[in-house]
Amino acid sequence: KYENFISVNAGDRITLGCQILDTNTYPSAKYQWYKCYWDAKQKKDVIKSLRSYNSEDFVLTESAAYSDGGMYRVTARLTDKNDKVVTQNYYFYVDVQENAGQFKEWPTYNLTYDFHTEYPKLSTPQKVHNVKQKNGQKANQYVGEWWSIFWGDNLNTTVGTDKETVMAAAKNLVEKYDYDFSYIRDYMGWPPDLSAREGYKSFVYIFGSGLSNDNESNTTQGGYQSTTRVDGKNYACVWASYYPFSRFRDDADQLWSDGDYQRDAMIHEGIHAIFADLDACRGSSWFHEGGNTWLQGQVYARRDGKFGDAGFLDGGPFLAPHMPIECYSGWLQDGSYGGPAAQGVNMYSGGQQICTWRNYLGGVQYANAFPTVVANVCGDGSIPWIWRYCKNRVLETMGDTLGDEAMRDVIIQYRARQALFDLGGWDNSYRSVTNSYFGTTVKAEYNNGVCAGAGQPIVGRDSGSSQMACWINVAPYKLTPYQTVEVNDSAGWMAPDTLTNPGWSGANIIPIHVMGDVANVEFRPEDTNMRALLCYRTADGECYYSQTVYCGNMSIDITKKPANGVIFCVVVNTDYVYTGDAQRKHHWDYRLRLGEGAIATADPYIKWYYYERTLTDPAYEKLISGIREINNGNTPDSEGIKIMSSHFSPGSTVSVDLNGVNPSDIRLRIIGASGVVCADGRVNADGSFQLPANLHNGLYIILFSHNNKKETFKVIVK
Repeated sequence: KYENFISVNAGDRITLGCQILDTNTYPSAKYQWYKCYWDAKQKKDVIKSLRSYNSEDFVLTESAAYSDGGMYRVTARLTDKNDKVVTQNYYFYVDVQENAGQFKEWPTYNLTYDFHTEYPKLSTPQKVHNVKQKNGQKANQYVGEWWSIFWGDNLNTTVGTDKETVMAAAKNLVEKYDYDFSYIRDYMGWPPDLSAREGYKSFVYIFGSGLSNDNESNTTQGGYQSTTRVDGKNYACVWASYYPFSRFRDDADQLWSDGDYQRDAMIHEGIHAIFADLDACRGSSWFHEGGNTWLQGQVYARRDGKFGDAGFLDGGPFLAPHMPIECYSGWLQDGSYGGPAAQGVNMYSGGQQICTWRNYLGGVQYANAFPTVVANVCGDGSIPWIWRYCKNRVLETMGDTLGDEAMRDVIIQYRARQALFDLGGWDNSYRSVTNSYFGTTVKAEYNNGVCAGAGQPIVGRDSGSSQMACWINVAPYKLTPYQTVEVNDSAGWMAPDTLTNPGWSGANIIPIHVMGDVANVEFRPEDTNMRALLCYRTADGECYYSQTVYCGNMSIDITKKPANGVIFCVVVNTDYVYTGDAQRKHHWDYRLRLGEGAIATADPYIKWYYYERTLTDPAYEKLISGIREINNGNTPDSEGIKIMSSHFSPGSTVSVDLNGVNPSDIRLRIIGASGVVCADGRVNADGSFQLPANLHNGLYIILFSHNNKKETFKVIVK
């Protein structure tokens, strides 16, 4: 059977040629060869001609290098007997392995910036903004070293019924801001917001309390970063209602259970004020959230040595890795993805917002696994670098500096580390939140007032959401990090579920049971800019990665013994420049085929990330039990199914006497001598089936399962 790829080793000579199968119809043909690749300067996919039309073979290279890998096209110009010309395009892939069979050593890259260069140590601001109440009187205030808070006389009494209680809450709030932001500013090197840079105390504005810049009721809840017109200018600041303010009372934790969450959320909004004044990442709304939660988490990790619990939305990228990196609101109800600046998300009918996102995944922009990996790969200074130099899109700006291949490698490394939870000190934090939402059913978050959300509400989506209608009432989907693939042709190739195959920069993670010393899996891309690799983690936590391939065979040494006998195949789309709606709506396709040492795909709803635990897959145990029975010499009943021969060639059709068994009741498996499942499917209506064309010479087991019965045959393929 024709395959659309070739795999070679570095240094090999690659010669390309074509053969006309029907020379009677087309006695003459010429071919033109092209390479398809992403042009980083033009920011688009291009096709470069390598040779004009010619009937001779084409030498692509005398000595193949990794850079020769990728996607190619041959255009065939076929001329029939009547001199009528027909042209046809065929696409294929080339992979060049420079370190085949060796474990991959991930490269590191240098992106770094220190804001101290631009903002040397600033003096403590001395001025206080002149915030007024609606009646023209001066606002109530509490002033700290770098931060201040303002509220009016109409403050909701939940904060306090007496001046002392309110003032204590204000003092606690300002002290927390001063404490956390002093570390962000003085030790991590981030600049303060514009107020502080111009000599004013940064500030929190309590809306609904009677201040002059808003008309909210004192029962309105919420909190967010906004701007306030004061002292002749708009200044970024934190706008908060009475609700989070009240959680700074001395007795807050005796009165309410959400104190820590609300207090940390207020710091989150203060970080937004810093970002707002950096004038960066304007086309990357997702990074204003993910970059924010990363920075806040780093404060507690570096200052306090606490790699604490990840945020509840941090599990999204792990439980749905098919979602793009630069994604706002996640996997939308039509199967597309929200763009970097929420493209495709906002929809209205009669002035009412329509819910287009799914519960839990709709908050994926708050997740921070990607900046965590980028900081590991490119250095701690890489996140400040992004906020200094990225004016629009994050990945595109990184790619402009790192280079095309390096940027794709960063994406691959992120997805591979994600598969193993290989995230430095954050391994257990991310694994814990992933585990908390593993198996969660996602669907439209709001459907005519019914909320399907899991966990905390997403900030900024609460107003009016109780009456929100959904766009599409999608079928429920149960979350797992792992992708299912099913055999879909006679050659043993397996196809992914098209519902969740990768979006741009997205990935699929396929768990595979293995046996022996080496595991092999073949990868056949059916789309552009795709890569794949194998990886595993041992029971003691060691991580191993294979070389990355464009196509063809992936091989990994498993003598280190993967935990629970399971490795992962990671398939990645490496596109890093957002190009619009067509890309946002596309899912990238591929095929996999198990080779020597790779026995069967594993149950996607088993928590394989718990490498330190002993886990079992009942379906696999049943399969292995069947293989053991075969190897112990089981033979079919004399009155059962009969195969008409015992010697076959690869790709040949096997005739079977079903002896009255209904063909629709039969499940067929072809198993190699080492236990590799080479094919898994059904017989034809007449009982026949086709052997995979890629079978190597040797002994194979044909296993028929039907009506709680197994019948096996040993055959020779040659």
